[in-house]
Amino acid sequence: MNIFFKFIISILFIVSALSGSNTVYSADKPEGLKMGVVDVTRVTRGSLLAKDIARQIDAKRRKFMNEIKTDEAALRALDDELQKKRVILSRDAFAEEKRKFIVKRTALNRMVQARNQELLKFRRGADLYWNKTMQKALIDVVRKYRFNFVFRYTPELILVRPDKLDISNLVLDKLNKNISKYTITPPAAKSEK
Repeated sequence: MNIFFKFIISILFIVSALSGSNTVYSADKPEGLKMGVVDVTRVTRGSLLAKDIARQIDAKRRKFMNEIKTDEAALRALDDELQKKRVILSRDAFAEEKRKFIVKRTALNRMVQARNQELLKFRRGADLYWNKTMQKALIDVVRKYRFNFVFRYTPELILVRPDKLDISNLVLDKLNKNISKYTITPPAAKSEK
């Protein structure tokens, strides 16, 4: 049923896009129907902003991985040393060393979780910023060229995409003109009461 519904919508879209009569009348004033299709995936791939966001996310991820890798190597070395001391130390002394090791391992796990949360928070903020910026570029294009009906291209919904309706390059050009770099805004300091 869902595929059938999408198929019917696609057919209606194509028929209306390719029909000779592109005029819609309203009670206020007659105005022509101007439709467009935007391929968000293509806009994202070509966007300087999206590339900058991806670069920054990758740089943060690599930095976190290097920090964690160094701490994990130190923890492994400490574990190897602890296993060698197992024979030498008394049961109580070994238990104390083992407890210290577990505390360090727990601290490392907490740091990994904190870094993952920090990266996730950065991604969410960047995604939100990207969506707002792309939406603004789309709105600017819609207003400038007076589009009154814009579809977001998805292959599941729109089976045939006539080139004359594709406004992806207009949106991409506007987006790249508006902004090409993502700047991280520092979190606001919390005021104490």
